[in-house]
Amino acid sequence: MGLIPCPELLPYLWTSLNFVTLMKAFHLVFFLILTSVLGPSCNRLPFPAEPSSEEYTRLQQTLTRVYEQDRAVRNVDLNALESDSLAYMAFNRRMHYTDSVNQTIVLPILDRYGWLPKSKLSDNAAAALYYVVQHSNTSTIRRYLPLMERQAQRGEASATGAATMRDRLLMFEGKKQRYGTQAANWVRPEGTTVIWPIQQPNKVNALRKKVGFRATVEQNAAELGAIYDPAEKLPAEPAPFSDN
Repeated sequence: MGLIPCPELLPYLWTSLNFVTLMKAFHLVFFLILTSVLGPSCNRLPFPAEPSSEEYTRLQQTLTRVYEQDRAVRNVDLNALESDSLAYMAFNRRMHYTDSVNQTIVLPILDRYGWLPKSKLSDNAAAALYYVVQHSNTSTIRRYLPLMERQAQRGEASATGAATMRDRLLMFEGKKQRYGTQAANWVRPEGTTVIWPIQQPNKVNALRKKVGFRATVEQNAAELGAIYDPAEKLPAEPAPFSDN
């Protein structure tokens, strides 16, 4: 008895094997093209996983704790700390340590699930995603801000939060901001706190209103205790802590 009971089927079997091999090769080529288009900066899954209801419960609890830690460490009287350099240094160490710990918790969540929709989270849990990225460095903001902006366009993330983070990234990159949300004390040589230079001062309040800000840039400057000059120039030096 031969090994193949129907030798006449060999041509068809060979054709089927060739087709399977061809499809596997096609899938491999497609994957390589996809990863090359996404680029090395995107080292997470292009299609984030969707959390189950049980996972959302766990994420809600985790993010709420992160939010509370972020807010608690910043619940200080900065005016009082300014007169005590040692206390101010200790505060900065605690704040940066808390931010670093929170990043080790939240960034893997963003890598696995993407920017979670606010309709599935409490306000505090949704805010935790924003605060952790906002309180990070340039490269981290640059990596995750597009995720937030896409969700903001769908109404699933804070539009004003995304605008504020975009301004922060532009400031860290040494560029003019769009919405006038950022103030700094390293723009002028004397160290005066001013609103970071703005791209289109004559249109900034219209842009702010369109995004959802209620206050004008002038009102925001007053709230931040900053001077606003529409003709403010960019400083010669970049942000001193943008890559910390």
